[in-house]
This record gives sequence, C-alpha cells and structure tokens, in this order.
Amino acid sequence: MHPLFQSIQLKEELQAKVETFCHQWENGQEMSIRTSGSTGKPKDITFTKEQFITSAQKTIAFFELKPETKALLCLSPDTIGGKMMLVRALVGNYSLLITNPSLDPFEHIEEQIDFVALVPAQLAHIFQNPASLSKLKKVKYILIGGADIPEVLCEQLRAHELSAYQSYGMTETISHVALRIIGQESDYHALPGIHFTSENDCLRIHYPEIHSTPIQTTDVVELIDEHTFRWKGRSDFAINSGGKKIHPEELEKRLSSFIAGRFILSSIPHPVWGEALVLLSEEPITLQKSALLSSFSNAEIPKFAQTVTMIMTENGKIQRKLTLEQAKEDAWISL
Repeated sequence: MHPLFQSIQLKEELQAKVETFCHQWENGQEMSIRTSGSTGKPKDITFTKEQFITSAQKTIAFFELKPETKALLCLSPDTIGGKMMLVRALVGNYSLLITNPSLDPFEHIEEQIDFVALVPAQLAHIFQNPASLSKLKKVKYILIGGADIPEVLCEQLRAHELSAYQSYGMTETISHVALRIIGQESDYHALPGIHFTSENDCLRIHYPEIHSTPIQTTDVVELIDEHTFRWKGRSDFAINSGGKKIHPEELEKRLSSFIAGRFILSSIPHPVWGEALVLLSEEPITLQKSALLSSFSNAEIPKFAQTVTMIMTENGKIQRKLTLEQAKEDAWISL
C-alpha cells in the first residue's frame, strides 16, 4: 500500500485491488476500466498513466486540493470514480483514507475529511443517519456522480447548506469533464481545456488532451455556449407519447415531489398513445393523477405503473432497460 493511503478494515479482495493499482501506477503501466453497462454491454477501455494524470490535475486545480487535504475513498476501485480518487491523491500528494464501499461510508469514520466522492444512494443513506450527516457537514468538497441526483436529495443538500457538486462525465472521458453546484444552478460548466458542441441536440465533447477526435454522446442537452450546457436526458431513453417527446430523466425530477421512494419512468407500446408512459417504483404506488393535472400535461402523467426491484450497476446506476424487461413479466396497474 502506498504511504499516502490508509485503510480501515479493508476486505482482502479490495486490499488486493488497491495494491495491484499501486503496482501498475509505480511501473507506469496502462490500466483498463470497464464501463458501467447502464446503457449497453459493458466494455473495457484502456488509458495511459499520462491520461490519468491529466484528468486528475483538472479536479485538483478546481477544488484546490493541497498536500494537507484528507480525502475519503468509499467507492469500488474498479470503477472510474474509485480509481480516480486513488489517482488524484497520488498526483496531488495528499492523504487518502480507504474504506469498504457501503451505503453509509461515514458510519465508522472518525477523521476529519476534506474531500469525498459519493453516489446518490450513499448520500440518501447518510441523510438518514444524524451522526453520519454531522460528519458530512464538515466536508469541504462533496462530489456526487455515478447517477442522476433525485430532486429530494438536492432539496436536502440545500436545506443542510452542504457544498456539493454534481459531476458530468463517463469512463471514456476518464471521470468528469463538467461540474455544477447542486442547489444553486442547473448548468454544467466545462473544466479547463474542454469544450462542447452538439449534434442533433446531443452533446459532443472536445477533449484534445485525452482524445484526438470529439466524443459523441447520446445525452440530450441545451447548449448554452461552448463551455456550458443544461442536461435533459438520454436520447436512447426518449419517449414519444401522443406526439410529445418526453425525456424521462428530466420528468422524473419534476415528479419526485409527488412520488415516494426510488422510481423511474419508461414506456410500453400503446395503440392510442404510440408509447404509453409507465411508472416503475420500489414503493407501493399511491400516485393520484388528480394531484398532477395542474402541473403536468396529460402526456406527462404515467398511464400504467408497477412495483419493482430496481436492477443496479455496481456504481449505483439503475439499469433501465433490464428493469423494464423484468417488469414486463407482470401485469400493469392502470393509473
């Protein structure tokens, strides 16, 4: 284990992964990272040490991370989010406390933490534990990534006056390329050396330090300028219901005030609507259509619903297509 790293009762498997990373890093080896598989078949992408360093330096500069910084790694070192926490500590020459990934990573932490990266599921559980929340409140910089953040969590961050940033990025870009301050703005701002264009309303990332050609995404955005965009959803998840184009991720944020627990929106074929909007929820369905009529159009109100168990990726993303396929095996409830 590198002298900058300190572990807390780390499982043998995770300890071995961190030590393997350290060996590869010290020997300047290329490293492969597997994509999450949330939108397609997972694949391995290989990067050089120099590319990892380039990405790390941008985050270190943005958050002004110093040698006296103490960061917490509570994500799997297999994911891009976890691996980059290791890289940033080495490049920034600051201490990194490594713990086993869990839904409440602060439960057994006693040290003062300055910088942490979390996924939304971890943030939700921390809010349920007053002791963990008090520790999180002392963290200077909180980076949230891996999945979209439900509006209820954004409201809790605002209520507790926590300084948190939502990241936009992917494995292909070696971590985030843009950040937004949660609770203060909806626009993402590019990190230095990166700019954006769009193609058919989908974001195109220009990151010449990492890729010689632009990266075309399937993320539908409102491009404000070449360094700023507003994320709306994924084009491959877009729904056309009654002639109205719906981006489920965008609508989910608006509906989160009316629906308890974790949920997603999807669609099924329908003879009248073309695609009927459906609600997949982990909690019992209590949605009242009458309560939505003043805030949503008829096409934006789910027509059918089902209680399901969400199928998740390792880093906390809902696998929408697999969850919908699972739901199709049971009967839908008309709303």
